[in-house]
This record gives sequence, C-alpha cells and structure tokens, in this order.
Amino acid sequence: MNQTPRLLNRIVISLLGLMLLAGGLNALLVASSEGYARGWRNVASDLGAWFDAMLAETTLPGQKDSWLWIAVAALLICGILLMLWWITVQGKGRGGDYVSTFIPDGAMPGRVEISQSTVEQALRHFLGRRSDMVSINVSVWELAPEAGLRIKVQPRKGTAPGALGRDVARAARLAQDALGVGGPVLIYLVVGTRSRFARTERVL
Repeated sequence: MNQTPRLLNRIVISLLGLMLLAGGLNALLVASSEGYARGWRNVASDLGAWFDAMLAETTLPGQKDSWLWIAVAALLICGILLMLWWITVQGKGRGGDYVSTFIPDGAMPGRVEISQSTVEQALRHFLGRRSDMVSINVSVWELAPEAGLRIKVQPRKGTAPGALGRDVARAARLAQDALGVGGPVLIYLVVGTRSRFARTERVL
C-alpha cells in the first residue's frame, strides 16, 4: 500500500500539535507568571514595531499598502492548493472491484467483476458465526500484479489476537481459493470503544 498519505497525515498532525502546544504553553505562562507576561508584552511590542517598519519600507510607489500582502496572499493560495492536493491523496491506491477482467475466449466472451462486498461475504461465510468479533470490514487496494485485500477486524475484549488472526488468514485464503483469485492480504486488528462496550451476545 502507498505509505505517502499516512506519512503526510502524521507530519500535518504533528505540526498542528506542536503549534497548539506552543500557543497553549505561552498562554499558560502569560497567565501564571507576571515576569514572563511583562517580557512577552515587550517582545510583542518590539515585533509589532518591526512589522510596521517593514510594511512602511515595502510600500509600493504611489500606493499605501505594502507588497508583502501580495506575497502573503500568494502563500495562502499555495497553502490552499497544497491542502486540496493533500485531500485528494487520502485513500490513494484504494480500489473498487477486487477483480475486473475481460475474458475474450469461450462461447460467451465478456467481463468478470468481483466486488469487495462479495469478498467480505465469502470471508464471513468461512469464518462462520463467531462471538469473539464485533465487526469485520474488507477494502481492496490496487497493487501489481493482483489487487490486495485489507481486512480490518475489531475483536471483542479479551479475545486472543494471535488465534483470531490465524483464523481470519485461513478464511481469507479459502475465500480467495473459492473466487479463483490471489494477491496479498493484510489483516488489521483494532480495538476501540465498541470492543469494550459491545453486547456479548452479538455475533457476525
């Protein structure tokens, strides 16, 4: 799977977290320390004076505004375009159909398509009725030469992950054999609030 979107997510979240942390820490120190608040006011006053002087030095001839505002607007536009690109790469590599192939031979040539929901139903069939899972979800990813499967399983609290993972892997192989396809399989076990509070009588 493409790791670029995940890396971008971590970088953006880390930067936003650091900015919020720095702003919160600064506000806390201003509110709790009189000496820090006095120093921060002096720094802010100096920064304001420096910024005003810079605006005055960069004023366009015959205009009252600085060209710096044009640069700021250009940076904002670039930032918006970057964010739009970042949004478009989310989930990149995710596919729709698990199989989509054209068969030219035979009495009735045509296209065969197998959706990811079909794979999920086959997987549920081979897993059977179980009480140790809260939910299971299958997504298809475009890989070469064959598409890959990402199986997200939410086990119930107290379930042994190793045994459950082996059962899901065996069911995935059986589902692939039944559908006549292959490709890599990623099994992702995740524990959340539903795992802790789901009703014990719920089964797949």
